[in-house]
Amino acid sequence: MARWPSLRHIGRRVTLREYLVDLWRWRNFIVTVPMNELRAQNQDTLLGQLWHLINPLLLAFIYYVIFGLILGISRGGVENYPAFLIVGVIVFNYTRTSLRSGAKTIVTNRKLVQTMCFPRAVLPLSTMIEGIVSHTFAIVVMWLVLLATGVRPTALWLLIVPYLLLHAVFNLGLVFFVARFTFHFRDTQQFLPYALRIWFYVSGVLIPIEARFVAMPTARAILRANPIYVIIEIARDAFLYNTFDPTKWRTASAWAVGLLVAGFLYFRRAENEYGLV
Repeated sequence: MARWPSLRHIGRRVTLREYLVDLWRWRNFIVTVPMNELRAQNQDTLLGQLWHLINPLLLAFIYYVIFGLILGISRGGVENYPAFLIVGVIVFNYTRTSLRSGAKTIVTNRKLVQTMCFPRAVLPLSTMIEGIVSHTFAIVVMWLVLLATGVRPTALWLLIVPYLLLHAVFNLGLVFFVARFTFHFRDTQQFLPYALRIWFYVSGVLIPIEARFVAMPTARAILRANPIYVIIEIARDAFLYNTFDPTKWRTASAWAVGLLVAGFLYFRRAENEYGLV
């Protein structure tokens, strides 16, 4: 009897190759859904899609007023603090928004998961596509602020492409982890914002780790091991300081690839559980 190649028993665990082939078949869904969601965002507001540019600018402005003007961080040895701040805020915010969106991707799409048979990794991948587009808008804002504060573009700004790819892979690995974790423990959505806030303050976004912990080499070494700190550093090097450190790029790439592989395997192990609850 002839077999239908597109059909299989429900609940049968497919091989990794079959799973990746299925993901490729769903590539249009992975791209179309987040693009439609992005177009739908802010469509009823006066400024519409301009909010994709305004939001990151307002976010950086608030941090600058609090830490740069009120607390006087810019007078603490940081040259061109607005530029220093905008890069850190934009880079970290990409990871923060990706995790907050990705954490609920299985839970909020529960009906879809229960009624359709598709590789569940499609949902985190859709989150990644949406995050890349949103982050691209934020990058434009970041560059405008850099230009306004006297930073001049260099050839290293072309590193935007490998940076975006590396950061997207890094975020996707984390999203795989939090998506499954939130599915099993729904309270994750409640404490995740607090965990992200702590992570924000220890990642060198607002204050250089070298300046803050100059007399504490152990603490400085621990904070430098923070993976998002390395990604912030390569962005600042390329877009602000016009430098390129291969060691930092290798470290960031190792984190990104390692998290992607571990996160994907962790997420896939519960593939047949997501539609049960």
